[in-house]
This record gives sequence, C-alpha cells and structure tokens, in this order.
Amino acid sequence: MVRPGYAVGEIYGYVSDGRYEVSDFEGFIDGKWKLTPGNVDNTSVIGGAKYLRPGALKLKNVDGSEDNKVTTSDVTKIGDTNPLCSGGFTINGRLYGFDLSANFTYSIGNDIYNANKIEYTTAGKYKYRNMIDVMAEGSRWNNLNPDGTICNDPTQLAAMNANTSMWSPWMSQMTLTDWAIEDGSFLRLSSLSIGYTVPVDLTRKVGIQNLRFYATGYNLFCITSYSGFDPEVSTRTKTALTPGVDYSAYPKSRQFVIGLNLTF
Repeated sequence: MVRPGYAVGEIYGYVSDGRYEVSDFEGFIDGKWKLTPGNVDNTSVIGGAKYLRPGALKLKNVDGSEDNKVTTSDVTKIGDTNPLCSGGFTINGRLYGFDLSANFTYSIGNDIYNANKIEYTTAGKYKYRNMIDVMAEGSRWNNLNPDGTICNDPTQLAAMNANTSMWSPWMSQMTLTDWAIEDGSFLRLSSLSIGYTVPVDLTRKVGIQNLRFYATGYNLFCITSYSGFDPEVSTRTKTALTPGVDYSAYPKSRQFVIGLNLTF
C-alpha cells in the first residue's frame, strides 16, 4: 500500500490473533455460529457470516471499536521492506601463487511480504489447489466429518482438532496479516573464485608467459531466517511501488565455472 507522506515499501494489513476456537462461540444456533459476547467479529474481512465458525482466521480489533468488529479501520502498519542498511564487501588474498576473491552481499532490517503463505493457505476460490505444509491434514483445522459433511457439533469439533494449530484455509478471499511478514535480512556469498598461477620460471620453459587455473562459484550460500526460497525478492506484478513481495519468484541459480588464463 502506498500512502501520501509515507515511505514507499511500508506494509499495511491486519494483525493476526490465531484462530477461533469452539469456546469462542455460544454454539451453532439457527443455522449459524453465534459468538460469545466480547469476542472479536471479523466477518466483513474473511468474506461473510458463513465463514465465521470455529477454526476460522481470527484478527485483532486494533482500533478498539466498541462494537468489537474488525473492519478496514483496523488496517495498520505491519512491516517495512526498507532495510536499515544493505550493501556488499569483497575479501581478496594471495599467497604462494594461490589467489582468492570472495564477494558478499547483505541486507539488514528489511521485512518481506511472503505472499506465497497467504496464497497457499487459502482455498475458498480454488477448492482443490495444493496447500503448503503448514496446512497439511493433522496440522490445520478440519470441519469435515468422515462422510464429507460439515460438522457443527461443538464437542466433536473440539475433539477432531485438539492437536491442530493452524486455522482452516476455507475463506472467500485472501487476507494480508502480519503472519505473512518475515525478516528478510541475509548474508550471501555471491561469488568465490580460487586460482593458482604456475611459477613463471616453469611456464617460460615452454614458451608461456602466464598460466593461471581457476574455479569460480556463484551464489554458494545464503544465511537468512526467511522461510521462502530466496530473501532477494521482487515486487508485485506490474508495479514498482510495492517492493519486498515474494510471489513465487524464481530463486537465484547456483553456478560453477572452471577455466584457465593463458598468455603466450
């Protein structure tokens, strides 16, 4: 989101509060689940009353509204893709004919919007799509009886989901929350080159002025806590105003090169 007077790259969304449990409802009454008094109601955000049930994504009432309903007024800053500092450095060395050059790049203090976590934990529009591992059966909330019908029995639902931790993927729309915001800091060894130059007194015997063998590797390792494939991400489609978005971008390749420098 871009706001006048604010920095490009700030991320605005909702604050996650886990999921609704059976205890958050009085019960299944008149064909719908009724919240207990004092519980947050985020019906308008997750797509309608039919999605408000045990196991649904739960959000915080950030603006403290008296009606305890989550609306667009509860959208708040949840991240910043601008790093505190970023750059690179090089280490060079030479000893007894051997030479080494290592190039590092880094970024510190930037956030990443991992859009894959939102896309692949939501199944309202695409019922049969694959989910990421956090939504595996046994980890996510389950609303279905063994025969495929929806379970609305509070006791049975609680028992079925006693050992799960994730909310149900069933929502009518994707909702950006702080759950999908991750630290994008990293240190990457972008390239490493190791070479050996044969002593001149040996090469000149065969008419060669200089002979150097070398091996170079690119993108050898990356130290990061980011859960995606690569912390160096791009932007949303068709706009440069939303940096720091990971939406299934192809990760950097790892390459190796061997060769020689020959001078007659």
